[in-house]
Amino acid sequence: MQEEERLKSFSLFELVSSVRRCIESSFNKKYWIRAESSDVRTAGGSGHCYLELLEKDEAHNVKARVRANIWRQSYLTISERLKAAGLPPLASDMSLLCLVQVQYHEQYGLSLLIHDIDPSYSLGEIARRRQETIQRLKREGVYDANKAIDLPRPLHKLAIISSPTAAGFGDFMNQLMGNAYGFKFYTALYIAQMQGDRTTESVIAALERVAKNLDKFDAVVIIRGGGATSELRAFDDYDLCYYCTQFPLPIISGIGHERDVSVLDMVANTSLKTPTAVAEFLIHGMLREYNEVELRRERLMSDVALKQTEWHRKLDEQCLKLPNVAGRLLQREQLRQANLRQRLVMASKSVLDRERRLVERVSTILPLHLRSCLQRERQTLEQSIQRLKMPVRQHQARYETELSAREQSLRLAHPDNILKRGFAVVRQSGKLITSGASIASGDKLEIQLGKSKLSVTAD
Repeated sequence: MQEEERLKSFSLFELVSSVRRCIESSFNKKYWIRAESSDVRTAGGSGHCYLELLEKDEAHNVKARVRANIWRQSYLTISERLKAAGLPPLASDMSLLCLVQVQYHEQYGLSLLIHDIDPSYSLGEIARRRQETIQRLKREGVYDANKAIDLPRPLHKLAIISSPTAAGFGDFMNQLMGNAYGFKFYTALYIAQMQGDRTTESVIAALERVAKNLDKFDAVVIIRGGGATSELRAFDDYDLCYYCTQFPLPIISGIGHERDVSVLDMVANTSLKTPTAVAEFLIHGMLREYNEVELRRERLMSDVALKQTEWHRKLDEQCLKLPNVAGRLLQREQLRQANLRQRLVMASKSVLDRERRLVERVSTILPLHLRSCLQRERQTLEQSIQRLKMPVRQHQARYETELSAREQSLRLAHPDNILKRGFAVVRQSGKLITSGASIASGDKLEIQLGKSKLSVTAD
C-alpha cells in the first residue's frame, strides 16, 4: 500500500489544471497593478491587443515580466479614454495603472487580462518624468544654455527641422516667403519624423546633420503643426532636450499648442506656440532690423544736414574774417620778405668778399704754379724726344734701303731696258700683239727694237 502511494503520479495536464484551479480560487478578483508596457501589438483581424507588462528596479533591470492581453471591446474603450485624457495610444514604455484579472491556461501559462487602464496615473507618470527631465537639466546647469546665445541680427538664414508633409511646415513657409515686406529668408529643410515612436531619435539625427553646416545658418527652427497633444511627449525626452541645450546655434521652437508647452519649448532659445507664430516672429524681427536701419539712415541724414549747416556757418564766419586775416598775413609776409632781402644782401657781400680774396690769392699763386708746370712739361717733352730719336733713325734707314730696292726693280722693269736686252714689241694698227695666233698672212706689222722701228708684212 505504501509503495503504491509512493509511486502515484499525475499527468502534466492534471498538474497544470490543479495550478489553474488554485490560482482561480486564490486570485478570484480583479486587481489594480502598476507596470510598464512593452512589445505592444494589435491583431489585425480580431482587434485584440497583446503586450507584456514589466517592472524594473532602480537600475532599470527587469525584475518581473508577464504576458497580458486586452480583448477588442475593452481595448476600444481604453483607447477612447486615453485619447480623451490627452494621452497617446497604448504603446511600449508607458507607465500604466491597470485593472487586471489573473489567468492561467494549461497550454499558455500565466497571463493577465486587462479590463481597464487609469489615464490619470499615466498622466501623473508623464508629469513626473517631465519634471524629472526639467530638474535634471537644471542640476546639470544646462537648462538655460541655449537661451544664453544671442540671436544673430539680421536673422534670415534658417535650418528648419520638420516634416515636409506637415501642414504646419507648409503654413510656415507660405507665411515666411510671402511676407508683405518682401524680406528674403534663406532656408534649408532637414527632414525629421515629428510624430510617432521615432520622433526623438529622428529630430536628434536632423540636428546632427545641421551641426555639420553651422557656418551656413543663423538659427535652427523646429516646427510641427496639428496632431494630438499626446504627441508632444516626445519633446519632453531628456536626451533630445539636453542635445538642444548644447547646440551651438540658437533654437527657435514652434511645436506646441495654445495650452501646452514641452520641455523642449522651455530650453529653446525662443519658444512660440505654432509654426505661423514662428514665421511672424521672424518677419517682425526682420521688420525691426529694417526699421532700425531706416531710423539710423534718417538720423544720419539729419546729422549730415546739421553738419552741413554748421560747416556753412563756420565757412561764412571764416569768409568774413578772411580780409583781416589776409591783411595780417600779407603784412607778415612783407616783413619776412624784407628781412630775407636784407639777409640776402649781407650774405651776398660776405660771399663776394670771400671769393675776391680767393681770386687774389689764386692770382698770386697761379704764375708760379704755371712756370713750374711748364718747366716740368718741357723736361718731359725733351726726354720723350731723346727716347724717340734712335727708333726714328732705325726706321728711316730701313725705309731708305727698301725704297732703293724698289727703285732698282722699277728701273729694270722699264720697257726701254727690256728692249735693250733684245726683246721687241709687235703692234698691228697701233694695237699690241701678244700672240701669233691672231696674225694672218699679209698683215702689216710694226716692230719696235730699242730705239728703232721696223714695218714688215707677215708671210
